[in-house]
Amino acid sequence: MVVDARISVTRIPELSAIYFALLQCGYGYYAVGKDAALVRAIESFHTGGYPSVEPFFSKVRRDGCDTYPYWPRAALLEAATFFLDGANAQFRDVDAFRRHVMSASNISDAERNDEFWCWMRGFPAALGSIMADEAFRSYLRWEEEWIAQQRRLLENDLSELANILDTCAKYHASRVRQVSVVLTAIKCAYSADYHIAGNRLFYCAGAFRKESVVHEFLHHAIRPSIVECRELILRHDRSYPDIDPSYYLRGDERGRLNAFEEYLVRKLTPLAVADRLPPNLGMYIREILAT
Repeated sequence: MVVDARISVTRIPELSAIYFALLQCGYGYYAVGKDAALVRAIESFHTGGYPSVEPFFSKVRRDGCDTYPYWPRAALLEAATFFLDGANAQFRDVDAFRRHVMSASNISDAERNDEFWCWMRGFPAALGSIMADEAFRSYLRWEEEWIAQQRRLLENDLSELANILDTCAKYHASRVRQVSVVLTAIKCAYSADYHIAGNRLFYCAGAFRKESVVHEFLHHAIRPSIVECRELILRHDRSYPDIDPSYYLRGDERGRLNAFEEYLVRKLTPLAVADRLPPNLGMYIREILAT
């Protein structure tokens, strides 16, 4: 893979609409990791008074993850936007979205049960209400100016990032050829998710952090190695330092693999940034498990 100039900084209005709606429903994470001027600008768009969509978006907050209670539903709403039709009026392929959610290795079954799917049916209508709202359109005009500023500020960082991602991609034959850094000003600066559509990886966050982009890209790049080393990882039934209990899901095999993947990515990220990635990932995994 060669990423080079094909890294772009952009925004997706549908994702902006999700977090604008969450802001109206008490989402307080917009202020985390942001400077005071940006926080004041975001707060000026906290208008409230959205009774038609509050019943839907107020249910995004969950109790399963102490560090960020909007996981996984906010990320799943982000993912859902890639499966809507052009007018965002309905799911273009609801079966494909269901397969995407049900095959995810980092989501517990309790978070994708019948109640979740019943709730998700209301997403297109709730999103459409926000997209058509004049207050949101005003926010979107402001955010476009903010995005343009970010593009100017990040020009040098993106060039360096491209070289790092090319190195990360050598771990397996990735189909990713383009990376979009999707910034949403309201989203928590320390919450990042990635979505893949075609040959493009979308890194979605509230602020650009080079290490965070690398972290999310590595999840994609190393997953085949996690599958290859599955039995070895499962034989080592252990907890990993600084990994939140939510990563272990229900403590089953899927949860243990998910926790190890997160632990491995955290160890690899600073090595990737420093251009010191281990040449043999399988051997590195074995070394980690042996300690």
